[in-house]
Amino acid sequence: MTTGDDQRPLAAWRYQGRLRTYQQDVLDRVPVVPGDPVHVVAPPGAGKTLLGLLLAGRHGARALALAPTATIRSQWVRSAAALDGTATVSEDPEAPGDLTVLTYQMLSVLETGNPLTDLASADWQRELVSGGRDEEDAASWLADLGRSNPTAHRKGIARRSRAIRRRLAREDPALLASALHPNARALVDRLVAHGVETIVLDECHHLLDHWALVVAYLAARIRDAGREPVLIGLTATLPSTDDRAAHDNYTALLGEVDHEVPTPAVVKEGNLAPYRDHVWFVEPTADEVTFLRGHEQRLAELVTSTFDDPDGAEWLVATLQPPADPAGSTGRDDPEARLARAFDADFAVAESAARMLAEVRPDHPVLDLLHRGARTAPDAEQRLRLLARYALDRLLPDPARSEQWLRIKRSIVDFGFTLNDRGVRRGRDPIDTVLASSAAKDTAVGEILRLEAGQDAVEHLRAVVVTDHATHGNTRGSGGRGAGALRTFTTVTADPALARFRPVLVTAQHLRIAARDVDVLLPALRRRLGDGLATTTLEDAPHVLAVDTGGHGSAAVLSAVSELLTDATTRLVVGTRGLLGEGWDCPAANTLIDLTAVATSAATQQLRGRTLRLDPAWPRKVAHNWTVTAVVPPDVPLLAVPDVARLHRKHEQIWGLLRADDAQVVRGTGTALTEAQALRLGGLVAKDRRQSVAGLDADIAAAMPSRADTHAAWRIGEPYADREGSAAVVEEPDAAPFTTGPTAAVVMAGVLAVLLVVVGQGLRVLVEAWRAGAVAGVAGTVLLAAVAAALAWPVARGLGTALRQRFDSVGGYRRAVRVVIDGLHRAGRIPAYGDGDVRVTARWAGRVPAAFTMEVVGGSVADRRTVTAAFADFFGPVRTPRFLLETGRVEATRIRRAPLLAASLWAARRLTRGNRFLAVPTGIGRRREDAEAFAADWARRVGPCRLHEVDSPESLVLLLRARRDSGASSTPPTLRDQWS
Repeated sequence: MTTGDDQRPLAAWRYQGRLRTYQQDVLDRVPVVPGDPVHVVAPPGAGKTLLGLLLAGRHGARALALAPTATIRSQWVRSAAALDGTATVSEDPEAPGDLTVLTYQMLSVLETGNPLTDLASADWQRELVSGGRDEEDAASWLADLGRSNPTAHRKGIARRSRAIRRRLAREDPALLASALHPNARALVDRLVAHGVETIVLDECHHLLDHWALVVAYLAARIRDAGREPVLIGLTATLPSTDDRAAHDNYTALLGEVDHEVPTPAVVKEGNLAPYRDHVWFVEPTADEVTFLRGHEQRLAELVTSTFDDPDGAEWLVATLQPPADPAGSTGRDDPEARLARAFDADFAVAESAARMLAEVRPDHPVLDLLHRGARTAPDAEQRLRLLARYALDRLLPDPARSEQWLRIKRSIVDFGFTLNDRGVRRGRDPIDTVLASSAAKDTAVGEILRLEAGQDAVEHLRAVVVTDHATHGNTRGSGGRGAGALRTFTTVTADPALARFRPVLVTAQHLRIAARDVDVLLPALRRRLGDGLATTTLEDAPHVLAVDTGGHGSAAVLSAVSELLTDATTRLVVGTRGLLGEGWDCPAANTLIDLTAVATSAATQQLRGRTLRLDPAWPRKVAHNWTVTAVVPPDVPLLAVPDVARLHRKHEQIWGLLRADDAQVVRGTGTALTEAQALRLGGLVAKDRRQSVAGLDADIAAAMPSRADTHAAWRIGEPYADREGSAAVVEEPDAAPFTTGPTAAVVMAGVLAVLLVVVGQGLRVLVEAWRAGAVAGVAGTVLLAAVAAALAWPVARGLGTALRQRFDSVGGYRRAVRVVIDGLHRAGRIPAYGDGDVRVTARWAGRVPAAFTMEVVGGSVADRRTVTAAFADFFGPVRTPRFLLETGRVEATRIRRAPLLAASLWAARRLTRGNRFLAVPTGIGRRREDAEAFAADWARRVGPCRLHEVDSPESLVLLLRARRDSGASSTPPTLRDQWS
């Protein structure tokens, strides 16, 4: 065992250079405590290697750094050697140093293909035994399968091995050791005996399955040696949560993120290129539209034939009018109460059934109980939801209807769903597949490049087009041409306007050029790869040449193509995400055209990171990152927007300059679309035939900022706070949704006028009282003043509040926001915020507010997100809250203290649309006392209100009315992350 002094050889490490602001923030904010993992997320180029070394130096003990590749491992060695100190650095697993740098593969090196084969085989054998075989028969069956069908046997073992890896990552060291190869165990023993306590995991989003297993074993062995390990995880992107088990292994080791360095901070420091995100929209091709129309027609026919039938229509009505529960039902059982129970039981199904009923039986009386918004046509997913529920409720239980059950089950597969006795499950959606791989996106590459060629700095333009695969299996609506990089390249090379770009295609298996460019590109490739290159003309695309690389691997070919892009021999590279994504480094690349269908944080940010590297040949480099999105045209009735939804998911991961205000850095589609463009997109999605994709793209092209303007807008080198915030934006709000509206103001003014007349008449009586004597005069004056004040003051106060909110809508929203924030603090959800911490701003359309932005400053990021989530609850449509706030109505206990105000509000409700409701935010409505305090605060600061608890059949009726008569925005507020 090493001595205490020997265990801290890295404590003397010093960095003599100047740390970047965000690097110093990480070191200041993130403690290094034995036993607690450190988890830092920072974009490529942010200096994560230096951060990892300095964090390891904080602990001081001997450290192991693990890197995903040999190249990155060498970077760690060079960076460590540049630090002041006497610590030794080693890359030799046989001779560890004070810092030992290895690749993940070196730590988990295996002499056999799968260290878990025996465990997986044992698991499989136990499954067979539990299925009825005896031990001997199960073992014999497995052995026979290995001989007769080795592929099936191998796949079965591999599948069970993955499950075991995930399970073992959470187990004790002894069990973990049983899964590891002896070489891996020996290396771990050597590192532990050497005194390693700190484990630095570079690009730790790779830390899944087997690598997570080995690291977990190493950490457990360090604990067995009596020391607490420090795990330091560094990554540019978090792993996807799609594989929940693998993600759980990752978070079990590294926990939540301790600090995230946003990309804008690295740009501000001048270590990444400034950038701008753009979107380009396409309509599917004619063949694809024909497929989509047929798809929609077939779905409509299937659904209509089901629900236009008497049994189907009756089921819709029964869904909206469920019978009372004899055991638990109390109170009303009229149609409105039954409808409320249907929505409370399953809001999504009830809403879908209401829309479907309005389509097949538009005159049914139950529809009179619904808000008009519930009568719009159901979209494709709602139709499928109803079809599946109907099949489960009516068809599956009836053996006589088995043929109809099978027909619907077979039909629903064509729409991307599977139906079984557990319900409906989403599968591979053909609509999403057609839109994601639309051939129109290939044509969009040329449209974008022509637009870029007309912008400034065109001489620096170097573009990269990235697809998911070289070829895609989907051929629906494509005339038999599978999507992917090969199809995209064929389209690009056929466009004569793009000839000056001399495009090159590179994938793991392909290298292609345009035939017209052979005299330029082939010699350039031969200079880098040798003379063994040969070309072949493609039969189906004679303008394209396939290049035989003469045995060179994909890494060498990609390196050669990168050099061609750097020196402008080519200015356009088409390839796949697997080759041009994470790990590809070509600083000259400055324009990304993203044709992929991935929207995870890891994939999205890794792709965009390819264009952000600083380019020595262009000191004022600005990157443009384009997302191409397919939109179903308005004249196609199919209500499906999977590609638009993917666009939003992608941009939720990306920081950028807000189009409406370059001074703001935000996440979301606001970085790529102006507010007017977002409204046009919303019109397209809503089937507004006044909108068109061509018109939207024309707007985008006309409003496209220059690269020079983008560079200036980033204000590189200026100070920044490195503070992340969150805001809620209410679009197209009611100017004064929290009081009783203008009618109530008029009524209250009239009541006060009448009261003044009455007081005037009372003054005449007082005059006579004073003539009768001073005592009578004083008593009469006091009495009249007291009665007048008691009656008039609540009305005057309510009138003042209504007028202030009418003429100062920002102030009205600010007071409402203040009540929500104080309610959250009172409920113990957030710290206290002062008035100066609350920001409410309006965007105006003439003299009418078009949007309100609400946020708080201070506190943690989690606190601010708690606040904006509450804003989303409160200012959005009413769903299923525990408490409702009814505005414009005085609590019954206060009526005797404010009878004239209660009468005024009652009269106003009779003259207008009636009550208005707001949902008490979930963070406030968990306890009744918090909700009551919230309502009391509202009544004091904002206006009259009444609190309702949704806890009975009667209150479900109220909830249905609240959904119909919400006082908030008809659409949920947009939650927007902000950075400054």
